[in-house]
Amino acid sequence: TLELREHSERIFYRNKEVHIRTTPKWQSAENVVANLSSKRSVTIEITNLTNNYCLINPRVFLESGDTYNPPQPTVRPLKTEVCTFSKSSAKATGSYGVLTYDLFERSRNDYIETVALMFGVPWDYNIYKNWFAVGIFNKGRACDESLYKEMYYEKNQKGFIREEAIGSGISYEGNYLDIKATMSPMGRAIMKVEVWDKLFTPNQQAH
Repeated sequence: TLELREHSERIFYRNKEVHIRTTPKWQSAENVVANLSSKRSVTIEITNLTNNYCLINPRVFLESGDTYNPPQPTVRPLKTEVCTFSKSSAKATGSYGVLTYDLFERSRNDYIETVALMFGVPWDYNIYKNWFAVGIFNKGRACDESLYKEMYYEKNQKGFIREEAIGSGISYEGNYLDIKATMSPMGRAIMKVEVWDKLFTPNQQAH
């Protein structure tokens, strides 16, 4: 009999104790990647460490590749979810695209901003590298080619941060949330994203 157990752990962030339920190992990004046949893919593990925000209404734009394991419709507070995008079968291409979620604030009963995650996993590593970006845009920002190209190519990184994926972390500080992320440089890449509450909202900060 297969017994599935939920795991929990306590962590501290800015002197506040946070309880999170972690994804069981059979659903982890590492487990998903171990079972992939595609030579080029990105598996995104999203952990929502906020108390009052849900990530809802996922949208995907793919410049290259296919959706292998679709995004979870809702990433609730203190939950972790996983999705995977891979190269198109029988084609020497990589996996490039952008994933967005609406940021739903439960106390307002409305979504207030758009969270965006950009990824690029090439076929030819002799020429290209893995790149990734995270950002927060105005409510209603479309998930389309324009957003992908802005996050992949734009030198003036306004509303997002982009880096080459070598395993090191990046962080984007928004008005309501902080987004932290890492990504591996491999052909079967793993991108890990954490969404955090801010210690102070803008109108609470001392001037």
